[in-house]
Order: sequence, then structure tokens, then C-alpha cells
Amino acid sequence: MKTSLNPFFTLKSLLLILILFIPVFQVIAQGRFVRGAEKTEFSLTSSAADFYVSPVGNDSWSGKLAEPNPEKTDGPFATIERARKAVGKLKKEVYKLKKKAVDKRFIGTPHQYGSGRDIIVLIRQGVYSLEKRLSFSSEDGGERLETDLPTGAFEYHELKDCYVTYAAYPGESPVISGGEKITGWKKAKDGIWSAGFDGAEINDLYANGKRLTLARTPNTGYFFTDGQPSDSISFKFKKGDLKPWKDMESNRINMTVRWGAIHSSIARVDEKSRTAWLITASPEMMIVPPKYFVENVEALVDTANEWYFNAKSRTISFIPDAEIGDPNRASIVFPKIDNLISVSGTRENPVRNLRFYNLKFENTKSGGTGTVSFQFAKNCEFLKNRIENVSQAAIHLGKGCFHNLIAKNVINEVKGSGIIVAGIPKPENWNDIVSDNVISFNKITNINISATGISTYNALRTTVSHNYISNVGSYGITLGSWPNIEETSDGNHVAEFNHVSFTNMKRDDEGGIAVYGLSPGSVVRNNVIHDVHPASTNENVALFFQNMSSGWTVTDNTYYNLKQGQMKLCACYLVDNVYENNQLIESPATPAEEIIDGRVDLSFRDLDIKTAGQLVTGTEVLISALVANTGSTGMEELFLYVDGKVVSSQKLPFISKNERRIEFKYKFFDPGKHTVAIGKTPEKEVSVAGEPLFVIYRDLKTPVKELPQGDSLYVKIEAQNVRSEKSTQKVELMVDGKVSAVRDIHFAANETKLIEFSLLAGAGSHQVTIAGQPPLTVHVYPVKTIDIQNIPFQTYCTTTAKPCTFNFNVTRNHYEITAAGTDFLHAEDSYGTIYLKGAIEGNFVAWVKVIGFSEGISEWFRAGIFVRNDLSKNSSSKSNALGSFLLFSTTKRCGAQWDEFGDGCMHNTRSKNYGVDQPLPVWLKLVRHGNSFTGYYSFDDKNWFISRESGDIPGLAKKMDIGLAGGANDQKVSTVIFEDFKLEVEKE
Repeated sequence: MKTSLNPFFTLKSLLLILILFIPVFQVIAQGRFVRGAEKTEFSLTSSAADFYVSPVGNDSWSGKLAEPNPEKTDGPFATIERARKAVGKLKKEVYKLKKKAVDKRFIGTPHQYGSGRDIIVLIRQGVYSLEKRLSFSSEDGGERLETDLPTGAFEYHELKDCYVTYAAYPGESPVISGGEKITGWKKAKDGIWSAGFDGAEINDLYANGKRLTLARTPNTGYFFTDGQPSDSISFKFKKGDLKPWKDMESNRINMTVRWGAIHSSIARVDEKSRTAWLITASPEMMIVPPKYFVENVEALVDTANEWYFNAKSRTISFIPDAEIGDPNRASIVFPKIDNLISVSGTRENPVRNLRFYNLKFENTKSGGTGTVSFQFAKNCEFLKNRIENVSQAAIHLGKGCFHNLIAKNVINEVKGSGIIVAGIPKPENWNDIVSDNVISFNKITNINISATGISTYNALRTTVSHNYISNVGSYGITLGSWPNIEETSDGNHVAEFNHVSFTNMKRDDEGGIAVYGLSPGSVVRNNVIHDVHPASTNENVALFFQNMSSGWTVTDNTYYNLKQGQMKLCACYLVDNVYENNQLIESPATPAEEIIDGRVDLSFRDLDIKTAGQLVTGTEVLISALVANTGSTGMEELFLYVDGKVVSSQKLPFISKNERRIEFKYKFFDPGKHTVAIGKTPEKEVSVAGEPLFVIYRDLKTPVKELPQGDSLYVKIEAQNVRSEKSTQKVELMVDGKVSAVRDIHFAANETKLIEFSLLAGAGSHQVTIAGQPPLTVHVYPVKTIDIQNIPFQTYCTTTAKPCTFNFNVTRNHYEITAAGTDFLHAEDSYGTIYLKGAIEGNFVAWVKVIGFSEGISEWFRAGIFVRNDLSKNSSSKSNALGSFLLFSTTKRCGAQWDEFGDGCMHNTRSKNYGVDQPLPVWLKLVRHGNSFTGYYSFDDKNWFISRESGDIPGLAKKMDIGLAGGANDQKVSTVIFEDFKLEVEKE
């Protein structure tokens, strides 16, 4: 019997088939062209996939159904590992070798496939507990195809990237866990529950997704040693802090010291002498008084959410909080593995085009390089995932990682860094280089140890942008590697539009963002940094140029709510870098948004024009307007318009959803009517009296407002020729209303010059000005010489500078200090001093001649004139170490350091090379003027050069100690020799 086909039926069936397959085609068939096409972010809008994984699945099924069929004969896989194997098999079916090129001149690419498609695995709701990590090799990723589509140049064929994607099923939140649930909890006394545990050890415990606290004291924060430890094996503790608890064999003590931490155990506790001994010596605790906590002692289980594992009885003790209640009804999990996902190719066969999307990863034990790690991976993507409660770096990109994208992930509660991109200093092979990776739009919070939010080093062209980083133990972001001095595997990094806050919560001598080493072409710009945690032993700043920084451009960053400095340098020079237009602003009423895109949307109102008295040419006018930002936080250049022309501009930061008043200072030089506007404000008309001017003067200043009689007073002003023609002006220095000096100043057209006068003024207060500008008040104080032979000298040596010896003869005015020390700097404060007790009150001048240093001395042995409220107290007793200023010399450098923030630590330190091969002997002179100091040096006791100038120093006592001091940084006993110590003080 012959049948005929119904044409309509056939067409309708074909259309139905096409309609049914359209979603699959849209999701998994396209791939992405490498060039000539707009780069779009991956998104998942369909539940169509090649394979599915579900807790109710079965690894013997096909994996091609999203849920089990009614007969329970087919459905999704049960494990991701089974899906991985299925992907490998499918790849062999859908990827086809490329065709030979028609044009013989076309040499081709190294990519073997010419056709293929995306492959998608969707993972259903549930917790997938791993017994071992999921490992992905080159066979498990997607491929780059060399299609037969020509570009027109020797038939160079279009390249297309096809991906293998592991993603959450739309609307669901699957969890990949390295933990196992603990059951069988039994209630004991004092609210403590216990459960048996068969494992060898347990270092972390989680309850309902929150990390629990291993039993410790204090329950939060730190104890502080009672003074500076005098040896490397023991320390004094304060009354009640420590006890000889029962069963202390497995105790741990975690000490925070100068630049790191000590992880040890207590061997013995003597309550009577308040002394604790460590099991091994730790010299680091002798540098500064450590802070510490003790953990892993059963007797310390005394507060909610603390736990302890008794290895002898194989039981876990735990006090649940009210929210958890009965732990049998909660998810109490311990981690078993330290790496959940390993993407690892080889030099010859990297993993390509592997994507993880919208998945959650949690619960790992300590160890390994990363919860999710990549090595020899190219064009991989890790998007919109969540990593939480893990105990190593959340994401680690290592050797051979190229052009990977880590974006829009949430990383929270980590005992390790958030994201690390790390190569090796000197790659052996081209394919080992780490480059062109992008870290963007991630949220990284609660880094619970001394680790960073994001770090990239020994890498090229890393982009770190639009990330939110908050509450981290160490730096928010670090870029570069400091051993890179002459040759480098770092360069062209970009860090921009990051929001970095509450950094350095556990570390000192750091910053919100730090740059390291030689890194040509690298840029740090448009970031917002705020609430950097202040350091107790040093200074934590917003931006830190770390060791050997060179080639960095740091511009247009915004800082606020800083307790200490904005920027500092260590072992590098600002001249080797660019640091421009980074601004500290007042804390905004509305905090900055977490993720910053940098596109402001400004509106202007309330243009205001103020002047002191009549508005005449040459007088300063303050022009301001209120500017509101309804867009994202960012910087914008604003313009001041006079008569419709731009006369001044400022690039300023604007925090989202805030309004601020911005100001311009201006001087009119032509009389008559003028219009004024800022940005888009309506113009205002003003009338200006006076005569036409050729030169405008501004910014009258003098380095000091108080100085000793006999010192030269320097006064300077900026002068601008506002005309397009040459000009000569007579410029007068006026003192107390009388002309003191006159100079003819020649200007080229539109030239700006700095004009400076110097004079010797008599004792008293004086009114000083240049070119008729509003005068400055300067006080010149008379001095009297102190006969130091009539005042008994005292000596003091800090614990860390011992042994000290002091040889001095006041009659001969000769002084020798021999001292060791860990560093005469910051909170180390290691020094020996010969000093006069309470010898200075108010302003003074002190001189000394540095004769020389002992042979083989460290280049950082600091020695010079030292002032402090009490020189017999160092920084281990903060309240008594206030008011510090040290003017010092080393064998090759001069500098100064002082207690900038009034907290008993000399945070601010700067020095420079003398610039001569044999600078010694060198003379030092220290001058106090009010609450600030200026240090000078000279090679002949006649011609003086400024070494450093401080701002006002908080906490200066009425009477202060002054003396000569020296201290080493290498614990080597060394000597400095002084002569001709002189002291003058202000006459009453």
C-alpha cells in the first residue's frame, strides 16, 4: 500500500520542530567571535542544556533530562564529576577538525577544530558535598575554532570561542561544598553540646553557613603583653589574662608583631610571676610589644558559638547561640578538603573556554592555593558565583593563566585572600607568563586573617576594576612584586573604580592599596579608599608606594575618613612614579555605593560670590556653588567661567547621592561689569572697581610663623602676568608697613613666577607682605644660651637597644653612644640616649656636630637630636612617649621622624641622600616654632639646608626632654660620636 505525504502536515511538523529547537539553538549553539563582534556578557535565560545534575539524579542515567522521568528510568546525573565525563564524550561528537585552507599562503592557526558549539551543564538546587576536588583538564573546556569564514586578508579565517559552561539552573542556588554534616549532638551542662567525631583533626566548624569560633581568650580582640618582652621565649602578661588551664597540650597562641604573626603554643604559665613561656623561641616578639590571643583549650569554651575538639575523647564541644538552639536541627558542618575546583592544563594543552556561572562554593579546610584554582587556563570565566566560609584564597590564578575573566562574584568570610593573580618572577617559558586577566565587579568582604582582598604580582596587564572590598585583615588591593627592580614580569596593570574600605584591620605599616616594584605603564586611578584602620606600631595609609616602586601612575583617587596619612613611600622615590590629583575629602553624608561605575550626573545651584570689602581689581574673590551628584561616585572636571570663557578648572570627586559646595578663588584684573558661572549655573553679573592690572599676586606664604632671632625669614609669593605682552614690575617687601626691599621683576607674556625675599628681623611680632597683599604675622623670639655644663645629663637605653654604653665629657662637649636595636623608627623605638631632663620649655634651637660612626655600621643606624616629653619612656608606654621629634643623620642620609598623630609612635619619617660621597662630619640644627619643628643640616656650620619640616605635633608637654640619641636596625652593637652640643631657648 502506497501512502502519500500531506505537504501541509510536513511543513507544520517542520515548523514545530524548528520552534522547539530555537531555545536550545539560542543558548548552546552560537559561540563567540574573537574579533569583529561586540563583546557581550554571558547570561542564562533558558533552562535548555546538554546535561543536568541534581541531588535526585543518577549517574547511570543519560543526564539529558532536568528531572527524573515518571518511570524513574532516566533523568539528570547525580554528580558534577559524571557530567564532566559526559561533556568530554560530547565534545568528541560535536567538534570537527578544520578544513584545509584554499589559499596556500594562509599558514593557519594552532587551533585544530573548525566547527563546534557551546556545551552547557545545568546544576539543580541542592548541596553537593565533595569527597575530593573537581579537576578539569584541557579535555574538559571549550575550544577556539578556526572557522572557514574569511576576513579578506589571505583568507585568514575568523576565530570563534565556544564554551563549556557549568551553571546554576535558572532560579535555583546549588551549593558545592567541601564539608560534611556532623550529627548526633547531645546536651551537656552549661549549655554545651557534644558530638563524636572520627576524623584525625578539625580546624574549622560551620553552623547554618556561619563560621564558628574555636574556643579562645579573649573572646574577641586581643590581650597585650605587659611591656616589651626581654627575651625570645617568654613574656609578661597582665593580671587575669592567662591561667595554667587544664589540658593545655593542644593550645595555640597567635601573636601579632611588627610585620607579621607568631603562631606557637604556650609551654607553661606562672600566674604568680605573670609569665608565660612559649614552646619555641620567637625573636620577633622582642621588636614591639605583641598583641595576642590563645585558642584551642577546652576550658575556654565559655560563650555562644565557641567550639573545641578533644582529640583524646574524639568529641566536639559546642555552645550554640539562641538562633541555632538544638544543633541536631541545624546544619553543623566540618570541612574535609582544601580545594573545590581545580582547572589545570599544561603548557602545551591549556584549559580553554571553561565557564562557571551562578554557583555557590563553601566549606573548605586550610591548605592549598585556592578554593577555586586555575593554572594554564585561557579565556576561562568565573561569573556571578558566591564563595563563602573557606580557608584559603577564594580564587587563585597561577602560572600560564591568560585572558581569564573573574567578574560579579561575591566572596565573603575567607581565611585567606579574596583573589590572587600570581605568576613567577622569571618564567622559563613563554606559556608560563600570566597576563591579560580581568578582575571586575566582585564584592569581597570579611577577610578574617592578615590577607588581602585582591593581589596581582609577577603578571602583565591585569585589570582590577569596579570591585568592592571591605573589612579585610591586610591590604585591600596589592599590585606588583618588589623584588622586580631592574627586570620585571610585572607591567601595564590597571586598577580603577574600585571601592576599598575598612582595610588593614589586623596589620600595621600597610595601606588601602599598595603598589610594588618595577611595573612600567601601570595605572591606579579613580578608586575610592576610606576608613583605613589606623596602625598602632606604624602608619596605615590610603595609598602605599611599597619597596622599589617604579613606573606607577597614581591619579584621581578619592580618600575620606582616614585616621592617619594619605600616602607614603618605602624604599622608593616619588620621582620614579606619578602621584597627582589624589584628594582627601570630608566624609560624605551618604556613604559611597558598593560597586562604582564612575559615571557622575551633576546638577548645580546656589552660585555665590564673596569678597572682603569692595570688589576691586587684584582682590581675592571666593566664587562657589552647590553641586549634587545623582549618578555614580566619580571625578569630574568643573570649570569657572568669567565673561563666558574658562579661567580656571578643578577635577573634583563627587560621591553618589551627596551634595557639596565647590569653591574657586579668583582675582579680576580689569574693572567694569563681568559675568561669572560655575559649570551649568546661571551666570551672575558683578561690577569691579579699580585700575587695570598687568600682574596678579597670590599665595603669600612663609615656611614658619615663629623663628629665633638671628635666623633668616623667607617670604614668597606667586605672581602671574595676565597680559599677552612683556612686563616689568617693581615688587616691594613690606615689614610693619614700611618698605624693606624692592626688586624689579621681568615677566614674559602670560608668565607665572615665584618671587622670594629674605630678611633678618628683630625680636617681636611683625606684619610682613609682598606687593600689598594682606600681611602675614610672624613672631621672632629672642634666645638665651643654656649652659649645659650646669645641668646633669641622664642616660636611658630601651629594652630592644641593649646593650648600651654611654661615654661623654660635658667639659669637652664630646659624646659617644653605643647601642644595638631593632629599629629607631615607628613603634620599634630602639635607642640609647644622653639627655637633659625637662630642659626645654617653649621654643628653642639646638645644634650638634656628628663626627662619625663605627666601622661596618648599618646604613640605617639613625643618630641625632631627639626631643620627647619623656625620653626615658619609649613607645611601649604610649602615653609617656608623646611629643617626639628626631632629627637624624645616618652615614649617607639625613632626615627626621615625628609623632604625627599624637599616639606615641613616630609614624611620619622621611629622609634623603646627602648627595656627597663623604658627608661627615655634618652639623644638625633643630628649631622649634610653636608646636612644629624644622630640621637643618650643614657641611660647614655656616650654610644650612632644610632637612625636614613638621606640621603641628599633638601632645607636646610644657616642659620637654632633649638629648642626643642613636639606634640600630640590625641588632648589631654600633657607635655614633657627637661634638659641640649647644642649646638656646626663648627668653621670657
